[in-house]
Parts: sequence; structure tokens; C-alpha cells
Amino acid sequence: MVIRLGIIGLSADPQAWAAVAHIGPLRQKALTDKYELTAVATSSLKTAKAAAKAYGVPESKAYDNPEDIANDQDVDMVVVSVKVPMHHQLTKPALRAKKDVLVEWPLGANTAQAEELAALAKSQNVKNAVALQARTSPLVQKAKEIIDSGAIGRIMATNMVINSAAMMKLPEKAAYLGDQASGASVVSIAVAHSLDPIVYLLGEFEWLSALLTTSSPTIQFYKPDGSLTAPEPRNFADCISIHGKLDGGAAVNFACNTTEGSPDGLTWDIIGEKGTIKMDLEKSMLQMAEGKLSLYQPPGSAGNEGLYGVQKAGTWTDVPIEPHMAFGGIGELYNAFAEGKGGFADFDEAVKRHKMVDAIFRSGEKGTRESYL
Repeated sequence: MVIRLGIIGLSADPQAWAAVAHIGPLRQKALTDKYELTAVATSSLKTAKAAAKAYGVPESKAYDNPEDIANDQDVDMVVVSVKVPMHHQLTKPALRAKKDVLVEWPLGANTAQAEELAALAKSQNVKNAVALQARTSPLVQKAKEIIDSGAIGRIMATNMVINSAAMMKLPEKAAYLGDQASGASVVSIAVAHSLDPIVYLLGEFEWLSALLTTSSPTIQFYKPDGSLTAPEPRNFADCISIHGKLDGGAAVNFACNTTEGSPDGLTWDIIGEKGTIKMDLEKSMLQMAEGKLSLYQPPGSAGNEGLYGVQKAGTWTDVPIEPHMAFGGIGELYNAFAEGKGGFADFDEAVKRHKMVDAIFRSGEKGTRESYL
């Protein structure tokens, strides 16, 4: 059965977020027989009609409010792909209309909004998902397969280091990312997207401790003509360090650095008693990029010669990874949702991530160990 989609926030601009993140994957062969775009909604009827024309949707299915697209009888599922502060109010009409829903992460601007949406989704008995798509990426799913097989044994520790220049300078329209109250920040977006696959594979934090620092005191914004504004004070943390203990006993060391002084990239080690999984990406966002996965297997015996001996080298093996459908794991998320395979984050999981983000901010402010479940 084809799922008929209505997308809120889809622009006619092929470079806009919803077009790149959703239309690109939905046009992949694996999904064209599972989904059909049947309606669009934007903040004005003019832009909605332009989007409808661009993507082959009848003009009569172009809407300028969330209620009309939610109540359209030709829409089975509503996708909400707009700025974070609007997620809550645009998602509720779809849930009330008992439509299945996919919402970009974060689910709401705060935990209270996320909890309200999760409760409403449960009361309406509708299928729901939040776009924490790193979980469904082929890279993470392959790591899960290796871990579940027992190949690396009990997980002892995991280390993830991210370097990114993405938040050094921002478009003017993204200035809200510096306002913690908007629900969109380095911690709630970049850090949460990166920590989610850690807890998905290895378990939730039993406790965590965070250091939130602002290493670059100013920020500049790109104007529409490409020029930069004068430097303004940066009012958000741009270098985040988190360590903690997972409920399975593994130690976590995580660092996300906003810098132009290092090439963008992400390295993630999952260290087990019998081996190690390593992921290397040339981009900083695991949820939006392909990467390399390697498996380390030590020699048959420890090979140490006394206290100061050197362990004999084991072997690193590159593990083949299926290519992404398009744009990170979004296509795989849509596929898992349609096939009912699980592996994606629903609203209840999103509430956990919101609570984790709250714990990170509390720890950063108070200098304390924090728990959230």
C-alpha cells in the first residue's frame, strides 16, 4: 500500500532543506513504490502553490495552514520539516486528525512540548517518527549487526570526536540557532544527533557530566548578498565535552568542537573486550554523511612480554557498507517506517533525547553529574 504524504515546509527551491532532505530520498527507486507526495503546505498559499507545481502536486492540494493538510482525505502521513520553534503547533493538527507523522528533530522546542506530542500520538494511536536518522544509516546499522553478533564482545568504552566549522558563521535566517529557548542549538541539534546513535547501539546514560564552553567569543552572519555582518557576541556554547557511564557499564568520552582550525570530520570508536569498531567520516554530521567502518581484531593471544612489553599488532579490516539512498539516513528511515521494521526513533524516544539534552545543560551550568531517566 502506497503511503500518501503531505509535507509541511516544502519549498519550490530545490536547495531548501525539505527538498534536499526529503524529496531527494523519496525519489529513490526503493521508495517510489512506497510513498507518493499528494499535498504540500507552507506559510502562504503563494509559496505552497509554487511548491505544488514544482513537485507535480495538484494546485488544489496546496495549503497555507496545518489544519487543511491534516484533514485532507488524500493524505495518510504528514511530514513536518520547518524551523524547530514551529514543530509543536504544526504537528498537533495532524495528530488530532489521526494521521501518521514524521517530524524533524528536535521534536519540540523543549521537553514539555515533546511530552505533549508523544502523549497525543499515543492517545490517537498513530504511528510516529522523529528524524534522528543516524540510527537508520547503513553505517550505524552495520555497526549494530557486528555488535549484536558478539564479534567484539562486551562493550567497555566508546569515544567520539567531532570537529566542525559549520557554526562558525551562519546565514542570517539561522540566527535563531543561537537562542537556547528556540530549541535549536549546537547541543540540541549537532550533539543530540551524534549522541543518539551511541545510546541506540550501546544503551542510555546512567549518568553524564558536561563541559560547555564558548571558545569563539563572536559570530558573524551571512547576508543574502553573501557579505558578512559585523561580529556579534556569541551567546551559545560551541565546544562541548561530555563523559559518562552507560547503563551497560561502558564509559563514554565525547567531544564536539566548533573550529575552523581543523578539517571537518568525525571519528567514533566502539571498544569491546574482543575487538573495536571504528567509524571515520570526512564530514562532521553522522546523520548526513557516508563514512568508512573498520573492525579491529587483536591477535589470538595478548602477546605482551612483561609489564612494559608491546602487544603484537592485530588487524584492521574495512567492512563493506551499503550506500545511502540519499542524504544520510533519511531514506532508510522512510523505508523502515513503511516496512514497519523498527530501528527508527519514535516520539517516546525523542522525549528521552530531550531529557538527555536538559541533563547536558544542567550539568554544564552546575558542574554536576546528571541523570535523566
